[in-house]
Amino acid sequence: MMKKLTITGLFLCVLIEGISQDFHYTLRNYTAVDGLPQSQVVSIAEDKNGYLWMGTEGGGLARFDGREFKTYNTLDGLIESEIWGLLIDKKDNIWTLHPSGATRFDGLYFTKFYSQSPRSFVRIFSLQDTTFLISMDGKLSKIYNDKLHAAQHIVKEKEIIRFHLTHKGDACYVLTDGSFVIQSSTSTSRIFPTVELGKIFTLSDYKNQILVQSETGNYLIDQKTNTLQEAKLGFDLTNKVYLYDEKRNIFWTHFGPNLIKESLINGVTKRDTILQDVAITQVFLDSEDNTWFGSSGNGLYKYFIQDFDKCSSDKLKGVMAILKDKEGAIWMGTMTKGLWKTSKGKTKSYFDKTSPSMPYRNSVNSIMQNKNGDVWIGTKGGLGKYDRTHDTFNWIPAADGRKEYFVRCLKFDEDDGLWAVTGEGLCYYKNNTWVERYTTKDGLTTDYPMALYYSKKYKTLFIGNQSAIQTIRKKKVSSLKIRGIENTYVISMNSYHDSLIVAGTSGAGMILFNPKTGKQTSISTREGLASDFTYFVAPDEKDYLWVGTEKGINRIKLNASHEIIENIHYGYENGLLGVETNQNSYHISPTEKFFGLVDGVYEFNDLKQSDRNKNSFELHLTDIEILYGEYAARDYADSVSGFFKIPRHLSLPTDKNHVTFNFNKVDKSHPKSIKFKYFLENFDKAWSQPTAMGQATYGNLPPGDYIFRVMATDKNGVWNTNQIAYAFTIQSPFYMQASFIIGALITLAGLVTLILYARVKQRIKKVVLMERIRAEEQESLRKEIARDFHDEMGNQLTRIINYVSLLKLNGQSGFNHSELYNKVEDSAKYLYNGTRDFIWAIDPVNDELSKLFIHIRDFGEKLFGEKSIQFRAYNDIKEKIKLPYGFSREANLIFKEVMTNAFKYSQASNVTLSLHRVHGDFELVFEDDGIGFYAGDIEKSNGLKNIRERANRLNAILRISSVVRKGTKITLNFKLTKTLKYGIAL
Repeated sequence: MMKKLTITGLFLCVLIEGISQDFHYTLRNYTAVDGLPQSQVVSIAEDKNGYLWMGTEGGGLARFDGREFKTYNTLDGLIESEIWGLLIDKKDNIWTLHPSGATRFDGLYFTKFYSQSPRSFVRIFSLQDTTFLISMDGKLSKIYNDKLHAAQHIVKEKEIIRFHLTHKGDACYVLTDGSFVIQSSTSTSRIFPTVELGKIFTLSDYKNQILVQSETGNYLIDQKTNTLQEAKLGFDLTNKVYLYDEKRNIFWTHFGPNLIKESLINGVTKRDTILQDVAITQVFLDSEDNTWFGSSGNGLYKYFIQDFDKCSSDKLKGVMAILKDKEGAIWMGTMTKGLWKTSKGKTKSYFDKTSPSMPYRNSVNSIMQNKNGDVWIGTKGGLGKYDRTHDTFNWIPAADGRKEYFVRCLKFDEDDGLWAVTGEGLCYYKNNTWVERYTTKDGLTTDYPMALYYSKKYKTLFIGNQSAIQTIRKKKVSSLKIRGIENTYVISMNSYHDSLIVAGTSGAGMILFNPKTGKQTSISTREGLASDFTYFVAPDEKDYLWVGTEKGINRIKLNASHEIIENIHYGYENGLLGVETNQNSYHISPTEKFFGLVDGVYEFNDLKQSDRNKNSFELHLTDIEILYGEYAARDYADSVSGFFKIPRHLSLPTDKNHVTFNFNKVDKSHPKSIKFKYFLENFDKAWSQPTAMGQATYGNLPPGDYIFRVMATDKNGVWNTNQIAYAFTIQSPFYMQASFIIGALITLAGLVTLILYARVKQRIKKVVLMERIRAEEQESLRKEIARDFHDEMGNQLTRIINYVSLLKLNGQSGFNHSELYNKVEDSAKYLYNGTRDFIWAIDPVNDELSKLFIHIRDFGEKLFGEKSIQFRAYNDIKEKIKLPYGFSREANLIFKEVMTNAFKYSQASNVTLSLHRVHGDFELVFEDDGIGFYAGDIEKSNGLKNIRERANRLNAILRISSVVRKGTKITLNFKLTKTLKYGIAL
């Protein structure tokens, strides 16, 4: 949840009143929805890597890097999930204080220290190498040399009633006798107040002194003189202090459950209530100038300078176009709420309520101003020109006289002529008349372009279309050769460095190109854009390119080679609640930058950037995993380093050559802008593409020495030259080591003769075996060929001979020989086709499933074409499948028989042949929609018996299903993974 604190007006306050010099702060609330384990945050600390650590009252320990929370609880090693205090010592150990003791976390292991008495601890701190605990009864315990020592009074018979740890690391105790004890790492001093303080409420730092708030007033302890004097702050400080922010001269205080920010401005105390009815447990300043509030029941709050301020009312949504005119007025066009103008502190709506075109003219797509200062708007209901005299708009009829027509975008040329994309194509308006119109008939790829840009340098109009960028110069339409915009729209164009054109697309990111040389550069999510859908791309006075996308705004800077050298992504975390930008909705100048989003207008706090903390934390490794964590990398190193216990001098066995590197760089202000690039020396050929993922995995690394390098961007999106260079080794396998190679050579020399003898003997045996197998196969093949030739060709030749004999016997005149001639002809045709099929089947080239299917399909197309029966064939098997010898012939004969029967008897109108795979099996299926037959007829049909026998030879399953008057389906199901009849295993 994000809450705006500084509200300077209801509607476009910043635009009306000018740029405010005050910082605009935002309050961000993190709860369980964001991953915070518990809503009661008791203590907050920051480590040197920038991680924020939080102790919760019941949810354990949480670590936050600006993007996500990581939680540790009793399952990980804490004594209890209830934490009352938090400490990061000089060795980077994380200490958590619990009612019954303390836990130390060194990044890898948890060490528990239990209290030896049933007392509850309330504070934890460290001096030098000793950790101290303060119990509820006012006594002090210490942990030294990994041992918890018994509690003692810091001063004999005097309990501690109040405690404060200064920013220098000194401990300040208030004792029951009213005295103060200041304890540093080198000395201890005691102060006895000379005035009556009464009850002491708070102790806090104030300009290298300790501020004491008591019943009788405010006092300061000067540690140099060990004296306590009345405080002269200049503040009317009556509320209880949480923290003093010296950099901003701010007191964070509370009055009851209200959190208050108090500051002194021109001698007057200013108080702002930041939170109401929220019990705050701690106020903490991090190294990035963010202020954090831990609460008792409301989670964690972040108070920070916002990059973007929403400066419009929540009622103003869908801002599609923005223009600041020459008189300083701001014009805003919306999707449904019409046009708005703010000038000299006044706001006016040009919402058209009376015109029949009202619903369309209130949808504003583009706003432009010409040299004369005239403001023009393009709407869904036509083109309008502002009339200063009557403070209204005059609407320009279309060329054909229509009052209502769609206008998408507008651009002026150097002659003040207006180019407009309308429903009638691309039109040119000048001297109060429509002069020209360009459509697809003139060479445009579409009558409805998406974007326009007029270049005064090239005196050319650039047109963005679907999959193309075109130009109009001297009334001639041309197309540019732009790579990467196929199947996408060019939806915005602008100039960059005067000679370049930069285009935003609806799916290919942004493209820079030089119209003169044709050179182009593409930049997409691969290079770090938030999205490849870019609504606009516009440069500013510092050569930054502002890229509006559906996922927020990128501000990037390019070098001379058009490579990204700076890249910051602004999204929800940076104040853009609506996130999605719009095509013509931006105003960028040296003094102000406004952007229209789906939920309103936002101002970029450009003038505030120099006042922000530029501190950037170091890039660091967080873990090295072997085989995704199956093995601990530390087991293969001689030592570890840092909080995350990264192994040093890592040397991995050859079978542990799958390595994952985890790395991170903390940025709690712009967490989504952090990008990484990595490179593995002796393996990678180039640096990786920029990525937001802090992980790189390398598998099957060959033996050798490697250096893993990784770099990251800083707070400004600039690639930091400080890299991580992590060296490690993949050991050679034992068989590549010198000792093994020498032993292997000796052994090999002794075995050469034996191996040669065995191989010769084996070859002789194999030759004999192959000859016997070949002879058996040849014998089987001859028998198979003889049987097939006798059954198919022999029978047909015998019939032809018999028919010829009958012709001779009936040679007398007057005898009708027509029938015998036809039979001879049919038998000859059958003999020819059978011989062709036989030759095709025995050719090994055709032992392939797809060729078998094509052969059967071709037969079906010729056969059924004779009766005009509709024949269709479908093959779902794309890969090559080898068939055993003989399979093609048997399967071919099966389906020729099936098709012939269907041709003769089925009376079908449609037949289908299909080949597909079912659960690992193959199925060749033939279906018709004919008259069908009864199941009992199957046993009586010799043809059906024949195809069953052929299927059995193939070890295949033949399924025949037929429904009278509904058709027949014959399925041949076969596997190619078992030994078939012909003795070949597949």
